[in-house]
Amino acid sequence: MNKICKQYISEVKALFPIMGKDERNYVKKLKANIESYCGDAGITSKKELYESYGLPNEVVNDYYSTTDTEYIIKRIKISKYIKAFIVAVITLAVAATSVFCAVLYKEHQMAVRQEVIFAESVVE
Repeated sequence: MNKICKQYISEVKALFPIMGKDERNYVKKLKANIESYCGDAGITSKKELYESYGLPNEVVNDYYSTTDTEYIIKRIKISKYIKAFIVAVITLAVAATSVFCAVLYKEHQMAVRQEVIFAESVVE
């Protein structure tokens, strides 16, 4: 597959808000069609692909216009919850790491103070 066809496919992939199993299958079939078309027609510019298949946003719009609305809403809600969960986990990890580092720093400061006190008592 030539560079122009790969760029077109990546543009289409980038416009999908969610990439579930159905969307991957759609892109896979589209990719196969475009690969064969590029090989047969000898595509030399994206403009030729745009004229044949449409702009990437039109391709994605066509996919979603044929897909059930409830399915799309369900997938978007699920992805929203997954993103919120990931953000919560990262936030907790950062907080836990901060607390751990603060405790280690305080222990280090106490150890330094004890060494200073010990060194002073040994000198006397």
